[in-house]
Amino acid sequence: MTHSLTVTLSDHLFRQLQRQAQVVNRPLNEVAVTTLESLVVPVEDDLPPALQSELTAMAYLSDDALWQIAGSVMNKDKVALYDLLLDRRQGGSLTPEGQAWLDTLRNEADALMLRKAQAYALLKSRGHKLPTLDQLRAQQSMS
Repeated sequence: MTHSLTVTLSDHLFRQLQRQAQVVNRPLNEVAVTTLESLVVPVEDDLPPALQSELTAMAYLSDDALWQIAGSVMNKDKVALYDLLLDRRQGGSLTPEGQAWLDTLRNEADALMLRKAQAYALLKSRGHKLPTLDQLRAQQSMS
């Protein structure tokens, strides 16, 4: 299914799209759609609604805010508690209350990972060079 949308563009942006369409010898509307597709980072439909909204709203954050999110880490005390609860579960001594805490911490970690991934995807779509896996590991070992 396709939809039609009327958008008001500045002269400068319109001329840029026109030039791009001429260079690639494609219709203006096709170039505009391709450009929008490259900038819109999708959010999965099966996420909790609040997290979907948060990830979608990240598209309006500044690059600096996105870099902060991309570099964020889980609280060390929560990581230690998570590891302890995992050990207890593997040892068969995890209480129902401990399982509830483990589930909560897992959900927090998953949400953090999704925020970081969304931040990196948005930064990439804005033309930023992302750190390599080795650079990320080095940053992690310093924190």
